[in-house]
Amino acid sequence: MASLAKDKSILVGINTKTYTNDVVIPEDHSAILSGPVTVPNITINGTLNVISNLNVTTNLVIGTNGNLNLTG
Repeated sequence: MASLAKDKSILVGINTKTYTNDVVIPEDHSAILSGPVTVPNITINGTLNVISNLNVTTNLVIGTNGNLNLTG
């Protein structure tokens, strides 16, 4: 008997070019921001992938286990 395929979901997001709230990436998460994008504060404890330009107006904090990947 063939195995049943598991339900899969794909989340497509459209982000704004300017965030007014801080961005926090928890240790067990990864995220993508598509730029150009401006953010007041970013705390990265997990992984953040940024496509295009990133402008942080106040503080950028990369934790001990945090990763920031910039592309393009």
